[in-house]
Amino acid sequence: MVRFAKYKLPIIIFCILAGLISLDLYVGHVQTKKLEEKSAQKKRNELLAYYLERTAVEEITYTGKGNFYKMRLRYENVRPDEEMWIMIHTIKVFIQVGTLWRELSVNDMRMKRGDYNVERLKDPITMTVIFDLSSKNFQELMPGYFHMKIGSLSYISAEAVAKEDIIEKYEDVFLYLSTAKKPGRVNTLLR
Repeated sequence: MVRFAKYKLPIIIFCILAGLISLDLYVGHVQTKKLEEKSAQKKRNELLAYYLERTAVEEITYTGKGNFYKMRLRYENVRPDEEMWIMIHTIKVFIQVGTLWRELSVNDMRMKRGDYNVERLKDPITMTVIFDLSSKNFQELMPGYFHMKIGSLSYISAEAVAKEDIIEKYEDVFLYLSTAKKPGRVNTLLR
């Protein structure tokens, strides 16, 4: 009995240390698992944003009033079985002037209403904006066509109410727009 008494304190210290080490390993395992889940969710959102969401200019029409054109953009999920949520935040239109891009005035009706909704992108959705093409010193790379850049900023997630890892996607579409001002649809050439 006397021999056991002198080892009692080291045994208690060993048990406490073993318990603390076990607790540390368990907490580390749980944290690693949560980080792996977060990383997998981020990769899924990146896949949705960069590979499965497509933005295209569906048509541009001349309104017949001054230098105003109406443009309809199409947002599409190429794999509708993958749940995707999108909020289209900003549409910008640029025209090439020399070696620079000059931003044009864009009238996005949602800005007046504050209507920035998150929408499920199962079926394609469209958005229409009006832009003012008043620039005279444009770069005519192709005779009879404006060289334009359409920029779209959207936020994409796999969940309607994402807690984190929302992907911000800015995409440019380049095209050539006919300089002929005839009311109705305007000829475009995609680049």
